[in-house]
Amino acid sequence: MKTRILSAAVGIVLFIAVVYFMPPQAAIVAISFLCAVAAHEMLGTTGVLRGSKMLWVCCVAAFFVPVATTIDAYYLLPVLYLFTLVIFLFAITHPKQMRFEQIAQSYLGAIVVPYLLSSVLRILVHHGAGKVYVLLPFVAAWCSDTMALVAGMLFGKHKLIPAVSPKKTIEGSLGGLLGSVIGMLIFGFVTGRYFHTQPHYLMLAVAGVVGSAVGQLGDLSLSLIKRNVGIKDYGKIMPGHGGVLDRFDSVLFTAPLFELLLQFINLL
Repeated sequence: MKTRILSAAVGIVLFIAVVYFMPPQAAIVAISFLCAVAAHEMLGTTGVLRGSKMLWVCCVAAFFVPVATTIDAYYLLPVLYLFTLVIFLFAITHPKQMRFEQIAQSYLGAIVVPYLLSSVLRILVHHGAGKVYVLLPFVAAWCSDTMALVAGMLFGKHKLIPAVSPKKTIEGSLGGLLGSVIGMLIFGFVTGRYFHTQPHYLMLAVAGVVGSAVGQLGDLSLSLIKRNVGIKDYGKIMPGHGGVLDRFDSVLFTAPLFELLLQFINLL
């Protein structure tokens, strides 16, 4: 537990330093690196492309997806097109190593996961109050995770989906919903007091409920993959937490949600 708390504290300090004290390019590089690591975990740790040269091609593609989409959505097309050419050329010349299932899984690890995670960058760069808004996906996801853990430990009796995640309970899930709402309301109060925003508390509460729900779906989705391939963690890059996908599984689903919400609703 001490290792987990220390690792989280270091991660928070690094996040604050990159977002608030460095130019946007630093955040782009940091998220791109995390996406490359996530692709390696999704395709290497799981065994999908372990030992294959295409694993590193996928990691390179995953690195450039956030870079491309942050500059302009149009630039994703060249990355996707080149990746498609390379992966099918490899599949045609190595038909026994690269079957349809490996091709489909490669797109998930190299394109889809990085695109979802890079929502964090698009919120940061393309919104006027990006340095405030960028915290929203993390508040919703991690407040939900924390309260779900506490509620599950204290009150958990009824299993949620034991076939996917044996330890998660319905009580923990409900606690996660409450934790996300509380976290969002506190966030609104703090930003209103110290950053001179005008928080819409009802919309923040609704966003907290929806954010917690999709965050829990993200957690369960990544757990499903781990269970299917028989691994406990995706990696060891974050002591006490596992890999990038272990730590950012909820954020993968909450970040795109808030990117979409911010297109239509002014939460702050």
